[in-house]
Amino acid sequence: MYSKKPGRRFLISESVRGEGAVLLNSKKERFVNELLPRDVVTKAIREEMEKEGTDHVWLSMEKLGKETIMGHFPNIYQHCLEEGYDVTKECIPVVPAQHYFMGGVWVDSDSKTSMEHLYAVGETSCNGVHGANRLASNSLLESLVFAKRAANKISGTENEVKVRELA
Repeated sequence: MYSKKPGRRFLISESVRGEGAVLLNSKKERFVNELLPRDVVTKAIREEMEKEGTDHVWLSMEKLGKETIMGHFPNIYQHCLEEGYDVTKECIPVVPAQHYFMGGVWVDSDSKTSMEHLYAVGETSCNGVHGANRLASNSLLESLVFAKRAANKISGTENEVKVRELA
């Protein structure tokens, strides 16, 4: 959620777009298919902001209906109300968040970085398993698998584990 207030910004879940929320420019016109991959949508938002010279675009949840909003997104509804926006009746200002920029630290198959004794696991790592469109459910499983691989490498037990897996 876009705000000029200092501090952390509230993250509006991508799932609102999956439910049918739409992104609008300053003229309240749709400018992108919201169901495209997240990096494509992010790029479209940035381009629209640059084209219009604005610091945000608008997200409309109105067509979801109050029942869906209250049932599926009560925290988003409440937080937006606290910010002065009733998402059942009006659009909210949004910008792409750092959340979209993940997978920036290159690692090997054991999560080791190019820096000695440094391993990176989870959304911060780029291990080649997922690209710019990795979803939260995928990154959780990925984190568990690669954390185990890193722990085995760090403890020196990776060969023992491979032997046990073959047995």
